[in-house]
Amino acid sequence: MTDLLTTSNPKTQKGVKYGWLSAIMHLSPSTSAGLGNMCPDASPECIRFCLNKAGRGGIFKKGEKTNAVQEARKWRTARFVSDPDFFWDLDNEINRHANKASKLGLNACVRLNGTSDIDWIKATAFNGSLFGTWAGVQFYDYTKSFSRMMEFLTAEDYPRNYHLTFSRSELNDDQCETVLAHGGNVAAVFDTVPDSFRGRPVVCGDDSDLRFLDPKGVWVGLKAKGKLLRLSLIHI
Repeated sequence: MTDLLTTSNPKTQKGVKYGWLSAIMHLSPSTSAGLGNMCPDASPECIRFCLNKAGRGGIFKKGEKTNAVQEARKWRTARFVSDPDFFWDLDNEINRHANKASKLGLNACVRLNGTSDIDWIKATAFNGSLFGTWAGVQFYDYTKSFSRMMEFLTAEDYPRNYHLTFSRSELNDDQCETVLAHGGNVAAVFDTVPDSFRGRPVVCGDDSDLRFLDPKGVWVGLKAKGKLLRLSLIHI
């Protein structure tokens, strides 16, 4: 049986030195699984340069177009779309993760959108109560949904243990400035991560995946990975 949450991602593992045990869930991004759109706000370049096939996700045997990583993501996506037991199992896995973190003397955090951009407050069978049930677990995600990001920044009843970082694309510069003006953070890809960008500080997003620890109103600099490494020019 394939787990819904994994702790083997190299970037999330960096959180241990900061006292956090991270778990992440990877679904098939956008419409790649043919089961609906898991990233409804993705821009064309977001889809083109998605990290879904970075690392082990992009290693295929000669003549094959899929691998165990991609099939596991398709399996999770199919369960999310049609299996009523999905949320029950997700709840159980969060419980196991929280217990493991506690035994290790670490705090537990969970990123539900590893390679997706789902509104988990509205999508869960718990109608958002997932975050209340696990009030001691820190949840976090990146998103390209401007409406969700602004809800996170302005709604008084937004779950206190769910943190969002907005993602810059080739289409949303004005939205990025609005998010920053409201004290939100924006992740952007750079060929070389600078100390500042457009008059605001840049924190290095590659030191760990713990975005909820970042100061407010900053850019989160991510170095180009995957297909972006082949470009001679990174659009920032």
